[in-house]
Amino acid sequence: MKKTLVIVAHPSVNQKSIANKIIVERISTIEQVKIKDLYKEYPSFKFDLEVEQNDLINAESIIFQFPFYWYSVPGILKEWLDQVFTYGFAYGSTGDKLKGKQFLVSTTVGGPAESYKEGGYNNFTINELLKPLQQTANLSGMKYNPPIISHNMIYIPDVYNKKEEVEQRAREHAEELVTYIGGI
Repeated sequence: MKKTLVIVAHPSVNQKSIANKIIVERISTIEQVKIKDLYKEYPSFKFDLEVEQNDLINAESIIFQFPFYWYSVPGILKEWLDQVFTYGFAYGSTGDKLKGKQFLVSTTVGGPAESYKEGGYNNFTINELLKPLQQTANLSGMKYNPPIISHNMIYIPDVYNKKEEVEQRAREHAEELVTYIGGI
């Protein structure tokens, strides 16, 4: 098992999340896994670049764990990428610090899978919408692994999904992550 850094980007993973909370709690029990909760550590979006880059250098595998917001990553994760994945670090003639590392996107999606397809409600597949992250991995020399995606992961009482079903899907998602982490 390789040293794995999990970058969590959920604005209130411990207070408002059902799915991401279950996922993060489960994988935090694995030895060699370091969890970094961006909203908790950097509520002002002012990142300690040296710490962040060192954590990335020391990891052999990097996982982004986040709820899928407006067809993309939460704002803090985008800002973190913009500030941390700099020229000379993540890309460019001397930007080889992430080269060869494993990279995985682990995301929870509120809507059903069938709504993410050409001609569907959202017009595109999740994999198409994740292409910017795949290209980020490619540009920085990381190995992009097939993402772990779970749908119907939002619970709105008496409106959308049953809480128990969301919790079960979250446990299944977490076990997929455990299997991935154990196999790298």
